[in-house]
Amino acid sequence: MTEQPDLNATRRTSLLPIYIALALLGVFVVIFVAEFLDLSKSSGGVEAEVRTAETYMDVVTPLLTNANPENGEVLLQQYGCNACHAGQNAGRLAPAHSDVAQVAAIRRPPLTAAAYIYESIIYPGAFIVDGYERNMPRIYAEQIPDDDLGDIIAYLLLPNGATQMTPEATQDTE
Repeated sequence: MTEQPDLNATRRTSLLPIYIALALLGVFVVIFVAEFLDLSKSSGGVEAEVRTAETYMDVVTPLLTNANPENGEVLLQQYGCNACHAGQNAGRLAPAHSDVAQVAAIRRPPLTAAAYIYESIIYPGAFIVDGYERNMPRIYAEQIPDDDLGDIIAYLLLPNGATQMTPEATQDTE
């Protein structure tokens, strides 16, 4: 008599890859939820003590002391800021850089324009502009060195907004 293959044994072994895939999916879901909750902190991802306009300026003033606004333009591109704050996404995904110097001075009294820009970069969850989501990355406090941060703030404070030094702006005025 010929032996019949054990079909139950075949079925049990063929389910093993499914169990492994489900276990991996579960691990990824747990990691995703943990990271999402961490990034959703109201402080903007960086725990901050209570700051006033004066304490912000105690930090911002030294940043601006030797700041190079021309370098700030390059840094906005390097850190990916322009993806949301300039070009076709400006004003759609995030407030545009083009008028930030004027708007920042009145957006969050009693903060100065420089203090507001600093807060927006380092503590993005501290104030959300009406009409926009809480989608500013909360990583810049760790990623942007002080010199770069000063250059970025100085550039954004230019009188004609962040279009001051772009080639398009200089061609329009000639």
